[in-house]
Amino acid sequence: MAARRSIKFGESITGMLIDGIDETPYVAATLHLDESTGVQVEVPYMDIPGTSQFDATVQWFKSGKTPKNLVLTSLEGDVSLFDCRDSGNTTNYPRGIGIGKITPANLVLHRRDGDFHAPLKVKEMRSRIDGLIDWTRFGAINRTAEVDDENLVKKVTIEVASLHEVKWRQQSATMRLGSDWNIDPERNSVTVNETVSLTSSFDEPQSIDTHLAEHRKVAALLSFIFGCAIYFRRHDIRDPLFTGKTLNGRVVEQPFYQLISRSTVKESAKPEPSQGKLIRPLVDFKMMSPRGLECWAQKYDEWSRFIHPAVSALNRPGAILENLVVNAAMSMEAAGSLIGDVDGESATHSRGGRPTTATYMYRCLKKSGWEWSAICTSVTGLARAIANNYNTIKHFDRGQFPDPTETYLVSSVAALVVRMLAMRIARPDQGATELFGERIHDFDRLKDEFEAYGVIVDDTGKFVTPSGT
Repeated sequence: MAARRSIKFGESITGMLIDGIDETPYVAATLHLDESTGVQVEVPYMDIPGTSQFDATVQWFKSGKTPKNLVLTSLEGDVSLFDCRDSGNTTNYPRGIGIGKITPANLVLHRRDGDFHAPLKVKEMRSRIDGLIDWTRFGAINRTAEVDDENLVKKVTIEVASLHEVKWRQQSATMRLGSDWNIDPERNSVTVNETVSLTSSFDEPQSIDTHLAEHRKVAALLSFIFGCAIYFRRHDIRDPLFTGKTLNGRVVEQPFYQLISRSTVKESAKPEPSQGKLIRPLVDFKMMSPRGLECWAQKYDEWSRFIHPAVSALNRPGAILENLVVNAAMSMEAAGSLIGDVDGESATHSRGGRPTTATYMYRCLKKSGWEWSAICTSVTGLARAIANNYNTIKHFDRGQFPDPTETYLVSSVAALVVRMLAMRIARPDQGATELFGERIHDFDRLKDEFEAYGVIVDDTGKFVTPSGT
């Protein structure tokens, strides 16, 4: 039987658990992959005097200290479990039959060579992330048709290969976006699945968390690009210690093997974004280019107080509007501090000449480079509207929450502003029109919403009926 190459939610693997210590007897165990709990290994045992076979297992769960690394060997191959922790146990006394639960931080669908007890570190990690194929438009299928003298197709040649790839640097990592594919046999036909993957490579093996930190920078950028929740769907790793061998131990391949991380396994079970969300990216991939991806990574830490609350807001579909306003406005406050003084902001200062919340909102609106006059009489007024709504939500002494319609419109404006700011961070060398084009679909939709509610924001930050209507 061929070794298992993937595991999906709802599947289980039963086998014998190995702790890497010669004196320890193997014990039966079942690995479950569940949408709510992630990866969990159940280990049955007997806590009865004289059953020395289970002495080590009983001690794992009585002490709460399971081995850091384990291997589950099964009919379908070996599964490596790293950085394991005790997740509780139940024992039926006086019968002494118990079940202990173990949760690994990382799982790899292959056995590792080398030191059994060493922490997991790998040279390459690959992720599939929502929106990558929609944004890059990379493909893996090339079709060539041959025609006769009458221009009738006589032959079609289909080539399946990794056809597209771009690279850039993120600190000590080399990042790569490339088209990928796999084949699923179905009865008498073959289905080719095209995907686009993000791969990080290091000269020396690094922890999964180190790889993930670099991948999350790209995932965050995708949230800004599409304005919706973006999740990891699969990880794979490749490293010289994970190899395919013949029966005599000769290494014949060093492929990618599936990795499941406790950090991301639950998000991979979340619903995928609808095609409607992914059809219109805020910025075209060619305009962003590897140069923009590299710049984004370089500035990520500096702008993290802006990025993290904004991504949280974008990744929470159906969240309470007031929460969305707070998260987005917090990001704009952080961004406003980093942007610094801009022309015309003095009108938003306090009487003592100090910046106010409206000042930070104003700086963000100006930094976007966009023309906002379709929804307001001035940028100063729009900045005040966002600040007023945000402060009224945040401060108890402001009385009741703002009008829900106003909060909805402010949340829509703030969400678009933070998305545009993220693009300007990645490509500061591009003007707004060059970066976004002459029209932005999401701004047109925002303008339609203001018109549907019959309001516009005046210079004081109030929502009023437009003059002449």
